[in-house]
Amino acid sequence: MAGRSLKELRDELKRLSLENIESLKKQTFEQLSAEELRQYEERLKHIREVSADYLAALKRADLVDEKETE
Repeated sequence: MAGRSLKELRDELKRLSLENIESLKKQTFEQLSAEELRQYEERLKHIREVSADYLAALKRADLVDEKETE
């Protein structure tokens, strides 16, 4: 995912987060199928990866103070 712009990463995080919210709402009121649970777990993994890429891009752009991320 290296080389993606901050906007692309931010948009991807937003999309994934909204999907995750919908999944959590569904989990609240009904049981997820095995496939839906797998998709949920994959989405969480992807959110962590994109979040790390976004933070790295912010650091490269010198928009984050190193002390804030420790």
